[in-house]
Amino acid sequence: MNKIEHLIVDTAGFIDKAPLQDFGVNIHTIQEVVNEVTNKRQKTDLSVLPYTLNIKTVFPEHIQFVVDFSKKTGDYPNLSVTDIKVIALAYQIHKENYGIDGLNAEPISKSVVFEKPQVNESTVGFYDPDRLSDDVSELDIDDGWITENNIKDINKSNGDDLTEQEAKVGCITTDYAVQNVLKQIGLSIIALDGRVIKEVRTYIRRCYGCFTLTSNMTRLFCPKCGNKSLKRVAVYLDENGKQCIYINGKRPLNLKGKKYSLPKPQGGKHAVNPRLVEDQPMPHQRPSRLAKSKTNALDPDYTAKLSPFATKDVYSKSAMLGFKGSVQKQWMKRNPNESNKKCKK
Repeated sequence: MNKIEHLIVDTAGFIDKAPLQDFGVNIHTIQEVVNEVTNKRQKTDLSVLPYTLNIKTVFPEHIQFVVDFSKKTGDYPNLSVTDIKVIALAYQIHKENYGIDGLNAEPISKSVVFEKPQVNESTVGFYDPDRLSDDVSELDIDDGWITENNIKDINKSNGDDLTEQEAKVGCITTDYAVQNVLKQIGLSIIALDGRVIKEVRTYIRRCYGCFTLTSNMTRLFCPKCGNKSLKRVAVYLDENGKQCIYINGKRPLNLKGKKYSLPKPQGGKHAVNPRLVEDQPMPHQRPSRLAKSKTNALDPDYTAKLSPFATKDVYSKSAMLGFKGSVQKQWMKRNPNESNKKCKK
């Protein structure tokens, strides 16, 4: 097996305990990936690695490139901050060592025709009763089964064994959205147990109320009817070059937030209300002046956190409400109409 010169690892590489030293020569990751490993056993394995793990810092211009690229492919809403930084790190290492020749700056639209798959008579791993005849020997019978001796050849023929490709920079991940962006940029993907995409796709949003299409994946509400009824669909070009959409009828619509009645609207600068329309005025959730003075180092009354004269804000409205940057949403609970009181057993 040919090792990759630079291997970028996602969280799945550490969780699945993949032998990364067999895949790459130089192993790279980011600090956010290491922070996602919270299991005690996984932390122990991470502290005694049989290879050197390089923690890298991603430059802002590379993060912005991945953000703009993922918005054009339609995968931006499904990517976390850690996923974007992992893709940006792979792009950064490829740019620093081998340049950007061979990498795509824009997603390439390809003509894809969805056809019904045909069943192959000689599919490996399936039982064929017609082959059991008197003139068939037992080598012939075992020829169609998956064994320990032919599993590597079968994975290679199906395209699942991507580690034997001659690639200099690769990323090991099981997230399909990350793989879709990596493949469209032109970066190599390392498969774990065959969990890799076979083709790239571009996504847009479609309103299932008025059937309006929009390519802005950051929108929450339909630009025509104004309802929160946008759904992600795959877009492709047919053999005539016409843009078509692929709607998965088997996937039901998300009924989250439509089962219970809406909570009573609240007022005030620290109100937390569900966003129902796009132009709904939302509170800024600003902290108090005392909280701002603790973080502003240029303030004349600034005191360090370890100072014995540091003050703690306990009397302002935001402190009494427990506002620390994120407010617990009542309607996100199992039943938004249940009581907020917590009884002690």
